[in-house]
Amino acid sequence: MKIRLWGVRGSIASPLTPAQVEEKIVCAVQIAPSQTLYLDRIRELVKSMPFYQRSTYGGNTSCVELLCSDNQRFILDMGTGLRGLGNSLMPEMFGNKGLEVTLFLSHVHWDHIQGLPFYAPLYINKETGIKNHWKFYGGNDWQRRAEVCLQGQMDPPNFPVSWPEIYKTTYKMEFAGVYDLMRFSQGYMEVTSRKLNHPNETYGYRFLDHKNNTVVAYTTDNEPFDPMEPDPRLLELAHQADVWITDCQYTKDQYNGKANVGGVPRHGWGHSYDIAVAKTAVMAKVKTVVLFHHDPVSDDQKIWDMQHRVEAFIEEMGGTSKVIAAHEGLELNLE
Repeated sequence: MKIRLWGVRGSIASPLTPAQVEEKIVCAVQIAPSQTLYLDRIRELVKSMPFYQRSTYGGNTSCVELLCSDNQRFILDMGTGLRGLGNSLMPEMFGNKGLEVTLFLSHVHWDHIQGLPFYAPLYINKETGIKNHWKFYGGNDWQRRAEVCLQGQMDPPNFPVSWPEIYKTTYKMEFAGVYDLMRFSQGYMEVTSRKLNHPNETYGYRFLDHKNNTVVAYTTDNEPFDPMEPDPRLLELAHQADVWITDCQYTKDQYNGKANVGGVPRHGWGHSYDIAVAKTAVMAKVKTVVLFHHDPVSDDQKIWDMQHRVEAFIEEMGGTSKVIAAHEGLELNLE
């Protein structure tokens, strides 16, 4: 199974500002020696810089691609990262005369669905010979069904292309509901859904690949009831996962609204924080934790610091989980 991350932010897309780009250039120039360097040496110097200085975690909202061992493609959430993913699939779509993709919705807050109208393969007319097949899984308790929620953001006058037009011209489009404790198989993949603690109906997923016995858990967005006593539903999804992709939007001080980090408590907003993630990782015996759904006010250095903070908490608790701060373009291979 291969994991690719296309969008890792929470709440709202947050691209780099010109001042942040300039600061990265300044940092790079500071480490450069005075003599002229060849391009290869310049690249070596840049690579030696901390990630937060030489690169960026990205500003697109939640979107994760799973390529399963039996060649199924799953997409987890459809934030603004879906636009880039869709563009990357166009050559494959034309080459194979179509795509078959299963899309899993955690919930339908804007940051998890607003990439769909910009997903290029969605607009290919079946009369061209391209047979695209989209299957959507989502909740049933959003006051309206998932399909109606997705359609709503494209209803006139909000968007120039209507959902009924897309539906008519697409080769095949299906919608299926999920609920707490639901378990089903699709090919080699076994999927489990559990309800999470977030405003409005929200689901986390556990993906077990029976071909190579690997597990990916995806739990965004979720707020801990007690950081030292993780929700049993969360522990079930993350149990001994090879990779656990999870909400870690805040530090504990941010969550509690300490004055030195803005003074606004985040209680009830539905998101997790550093020490709670660390405790769950240790108790669930997770192999690799991918910190996800970064706060839009967190710059690259703050996300870098978050990774090291969670690492330190895990070590203090006697855990062994590896910690990665999610960034756009990150690929993880499970075999």
